[in-house]
Amino acid sequence: MARRRRRGLTRPQRLARRLRILAAVIREPGLTPQRLARLAGVSERTLFRDLRALRRSGYPIIHGDGYRVQEMLQLDGRSPAQGLAAVYERQIELLRGHVPGDLAEAVEEEVNVEAPAALAAILAAAIERRLALVRASGQRGGPRG
Repeated sequence: MARRRRRGLTRPQRLARRLRILAAVIREPGLTPQRLARLAGVSERTLFRDLRALRRSGYPIIHGDGYRVQEMLQLDGRSPAQGLAAVYERQIELLRGHVPGDLAEAVEEEVNVEAPAALAAILAAAIERRLALVRASGQRGGPRG
């Protein structure tokens, strides 16, 4: 008997949505369920299912005063680079586990090409934001170059 295809999202689409939720929790610790669901464009029920799936995948998302995960990913500890590498590896494993082989390979290749540029852009934006804060407060931001 042939399996009927379920209506709705494919596994890759669900994974993309869950990764957007994870990104929101990392970017804005303390989001309420209502706000996070609204940002993700899903119902709270779907949000809770997606959060459970992310937890099962190894992301220790907790809810106290809003959702948090950043500290748990060890990105702010003694070795943030190792924490960042572990997060990257975990996300690639998730990709490989939820996306068909050829598509997963193509996505991974694109990420490997785009990630260094994206990281450079993030660093540049962070430097510029911090410099603007320093200028606004009237403090010097270190040696001028």
